[in-house]
Amino acid sequence: MRPEPILAALMSVGCLLSGTAQAAVLEISPVVISLAAGQSATTIEIRNRGDAPAAVQVRAYAWAQAGDEDVLTPTRDIILSPPIFTVPVGGSQTLRLLSRGGAAVAGERSYRLLLDEVPAASQGQQIVIALRASLPVIIAAASPAPKGLQWRVDRGPGGETVLSATNAGLGYDAVQAIAVTLADGSRRSAVARGRNPYILAGAERHWVVDGHRMPAGPLRLNVTSRNGKSEQTLALAP
Repeated sequence: MRPEPILAALMSVGCLLSGTAQAAVLEISPVVISLAAGQSATTIEIRNRGDAPAAVQVRAYAWAQAGDEDVLTPTRDIILSPPIFTVPVGGSQTLRLLSRGGAAVAGERSYRLLLDEVPAASQGQQIVIALRASLPVIIAAASPAPKGLQWRVDRGPGGETVLSATNAGLGYDAVQAIAVTLADGSRRSAVARGRNPYILAGAERHWVVDGHRMPAGPLRLNVTSRNGKSEQTLALAP
């Protein structure tokens, strides 16, 4: 599994009507939490780069997908310590994660951590906007997960061209870019339905190809995903 970048994943901004604004900017590392098969614990580092203390609450959810939407269900499979904490200005907090999901299953397990900033009591006319970070947690399968997205193309109810990908493997994938080339050599992009690029094992996701109604015929599909690049030709029916 390739390492994920360190990103500023959670930010709280003070919006001011009058007075002085304060903001806490939290940098979270890593932003994708990966546990190998047999690994039960890891840590997440949270640093406050802003000019105000930040109170944070963190909760764990089992993560599934239905259509193009994420489905989050509260879970006790993941233990977080501490679940509520305050990060001082210039300081950091180590969040400990323990998986107690039990015996290994055939495929990987997927969860999400929601980190919510707990806004401080407003003073005067100062308005504080608290934002949320949603971090994927992936627990690898006991054996290497077969990989493979299966693609098809259909016409939607409005005549739009819809690409569908089914994850037939036992591990997640994430589609980063799609390029569609028509028979005449023209190229189109595709816009995802849904809020993130992930496709969990067994899930199906959809993309709408840009542009007006496309003619029937072959489409060359170039996909860049977490698992590499692929090229294939699909047939669009009349």
